[in-house]
Amino acid sequence: MDAGAATQPLPVTDFSRAHAFASGELVREAGGGDLDAFEELVRRLQRRVYGFAFQHLRDPHEAQDLTQEIFVKLFRNLGRYDSERPFEPWFWKLATNATINYRRKRVPLPSEPGEEAADPGATPQAHDPALIEALAQLDPSYRVPVLLHYYADLSLEQVAAALSLSVPAVKSRLHRARGVLRNSLADAEELGQP
Repeated sequence: MDAGAATQPLPVTDFSRAHAFASGELVREAGGGDLDAFEELVRRLQRRVYGFAFQHLRDPHEAQDLTQEIFVKLFRNLGRYDSERPFEPWFWKLATNATINYRRKRVPLPSEPGEEAADPGATPQAHDPALIEALAQLDPSYRVPVLLHYYADLSLEQVAAALSLSVPAVKSRLHRARGVLRNSLADAEELGQP
């Protein structure tokens, strides 16, 4: 073995990137201007962000636009991120605020959900038109916690941090949202709607 080869740094592997993300190193690298680290952040978050955007907008093209806008806002605001705090709640709060602002600028939601699936890897229930419609009809104070917890896969603590709520308040909103969704889906089934 060449003596010079032993002293050269090892290439970054997916495992080391996964570890870096878990430890917050990837976020710090991206915040420090490392474009490769930022691209890795986008790659890791993209499916969840798109699913979150689609559940809000129910239009695949608008969801793609919103997904891009969320990542642009992330890029612009990474310097403001406090690395002493967990990244995901901060990020999802940023994503939620970007979504609210995006929806304010856009025309009202279409009456029918889009034909395309939000996320090919999501569970079949996520593509149920009746569920998508019921989610769209939820008050945002209930819809956002549902989307963050069930679609973005955040823990209750992370949802609470992202929305500046207590964990009991998040649990209460999720409980109420599930009740409203259950009633909406039962009504849709009675009416013979999809």
